[in-house]
Amino acid sequence: MEKLKKITKQCLSIIETSTIKDEEIEMLIRAGIADLKRQGINASEKTEDSLLQSAIVMFVKSNFGNTDIKEKELAQKTYSLLCNNLSLSSEYKIKEVDNNA
Repeated sequence: MEKLKKITKQCLSIIETSTIKDEEIEMLIRAGIADLKRQGINASEKTEDSLLQSAIVMFVKSNFGNTDIKEKELAQKTYSLLCNNLSLSSEYKIKEVDNNA
């Protein structure tokens, strides 16, 4: 979580030592991961994958605080495009367990 939070704060132009918005950022990171999983994308807060990190950061940017609406809309579009691309790759899909085997 700490690495994702650090990257997210940088992308939101928040000083790393500032902690006032940490709870909101952490909540949105968890929500972004949950949303990716809901879409069948294998995501985790411990990810080192740049595409997954980018998607999570875009999710946070599109839902964070009172930022410019145009920036939020752009972040949402970027998030949607990343999700579409990730869902097309078998590398990122959640593997289904065959219970009949």
